[in-house]
Amino acid sequence: MCKGCNILKEEGKVTKCEGCGIWKEGNLPLCKECWSKNKKDEEKKSKDYKPSEEEKEDTDFRNKFPATIIAEDGHRVRSKSEKIIDDWLYHKGIVHAYERKVPIEEEVYCDFFIPIGQKVWIEFWGIEEEKYLKRKLLKKKFYDKYKKRLIELNEKDIEKIDDIMPIKLRDHLPKDFSFD
Repeated sequence: MCKGCNILKEEGKVTKCEGCGIWKEGNLPLCKECWSKNKKDEEKKSKDYKPSEEEKEDTDFRNKFPATIIAEDGHRVRSKSEKIIDDWLYHKGIVHAYERKVPIEEEVYCDFFIPIGQKVWIEFWGIEEEKYLKRKLLKKKFYDKYKKRLIELNEKDIEKIDDIMPIKLRDHLPKDFSFD
């Protein structure tokens, strides 16, 4: 970011969209495109839609564990492992969003979303507790049901992220994309 843009950032005149990660004017959380898309997603829900207990738990989880760790691109994440993933995507020049609502009727948020190439959602499964495993299975079921491209990562993948991510992402990014 140039010095002039950095000054605008510090003054709050430009911020990153929480949806797609692009820089935009103003301090609203979403750019016009993401705001419009979210509004359309809300309108798609059936009038009698009621979130399941698991969906409510997902929202409770996000409220119980706020995103307080700041990644190099300014995204706030919940864990050191998510910071490693976010920083890796940022350094490779891969446009991404953190905790974006998956465009389905159910209230599901992904860990990361990559809107370029073939849209892909990334989930980092970091906790192995029973309650978390139920949530994991439910989220995987939603990704399957709506035929969303899902990349799954765990702690072992984080240890060798430079080897794992190019393999998992290669088929989803534009053909001319380079990881160098």
